[in-house]
Amino acid sequence: MSVETFWSRLRDGNEETRRDRALVLDAVRDEGMCLKFAAPELQADAEIVAAAVDQDPEALEYAAEALRADRGLVLSAVARRGCALEFAGPKLRADREVVLAAVASDGLALRFASPELRGDREIAFSAVAQDSDALEHLSHEFRGDRDVMLAAVRMNGAALELAADHLRDDREIVTAAVKFDGLALEFASSALRADRDVVLVAVRQHGCALEFASEALRAEREIVREAVNRTPKAITFALGGLQDDEDMLEFVREARCRIQNG
Repeated sequence: MSVETFWSRLRDGNEETRRDRALVLDAVRDEGMCLKFAAPELQADAEIVAAAVDQDPEALEYAAEALRADRGLVLSAVARRGCALEFAGPKLRADREVVLAAVASDGLALRFASPELRGDREIAFSAVAQDSDALEHLSHEFRGDRDVMLAAVRMNGAALELAADHLRDDREIVTAAVKFDGLALEFASSALRADRDVVLVAVRQHGCALEFASEALRAEREIVREAVNRTPKAITFALGGLQDDEDMLEFVREARCRIQNG
């Protein structure tokens, strides 16, 4: 029987169909989310629920409350799909080992952890190292934690926007951010936007990062050449007369031709 047929048979079935243990077990082995249509007593059947969660960890949503509080079942589910933490019982969302397993699989699972564990440094680091967007679900204190923010910007340079001010002035963190995404230069301190080495890393990754460099560097020929070599339209951010400089404009034309011709 196909997954679609199992799904429709249980969805449209009467009470007797939904209580058919053999049918439900076969169904969830093929498509875990079929558990949604099982009779309540089968949603509380350990073997059926284990089979459903094994096929699709998010089928945990339809398990009986007692099974959503089963540590072994939940740990197995979140280790494979962290977001299944959403359906775990409250005590397990406050269980450090369970939450660590969840965020290692999916950093955004952090949003389902207890408030206390969202303030745990090891969990915070693991979550942002897996997905920098987890920063939005962390206690704000971590935006000033150097190790956490360094892990975040290495995953997504734009995470620099969420960093505390003193970390936006941290050369290693900013360099890591612009190496991943040159446009993250926008969120660096004014001192680092005037740092030649940092700006070179940024414009080599994305020429339009030139827009966020200091005025002095936007007027420096080598910096502008590196920017337009990467992104020809970055010439629009050049200063110091370089937008009208014949040698520079010829270089821009050459860069465009090279990029267009592959």
